[in-house]
Amino acid sequence: MLSVGVTLGVLVSPAGATDATVKARLLRGVAQIRSSHNAEKLRAPLAHTLAGLRHDRGSTAAGRRGRMLAIQGFVWTLKGIAKEHDFTVNDSGNVEAATRDAKAADRYFTRGANLLRAAGRAFDLRIGKVKGH
Repeated sequence: MLSVGVTLGVLVSPAGATDATVKARLLRGVAQIRSSHNAEKLRAPLAHTLAGLRHDRGSTAAGRRGRMLAIQGFVWTLKGIAKEHDFTVNDSGNVEAATRDAKAADRYFTRGANLLRAAGRAFDLRIGKVKGH
């Protein structure tokens, strides 16, 4: 019987991987987005937050859903940052490419913000505007 108890203990999710951990990472990531006005400086911390979310597991169905939505929201936000970078660095003098990249960045940021708000609702949080979206 002792070996069964030890085996069951291994199957339980890690001590730090709870809804509270996922919720804290979601809030940290949203705060990072809101506080940074430099996309290049935001990319690394946001990627680190995303990696932590991918490692964590929610302890309830709502926590797992919130985690999944937060991951998607941060992925879309990082895509927006990449398009914003393309717009500022690569499209100098090319109006058509600049317009295309600016529209794509806006779409990606909007999609990311909507997903982050949905993740917040999974944790009974109200997340307002994120990066103006």
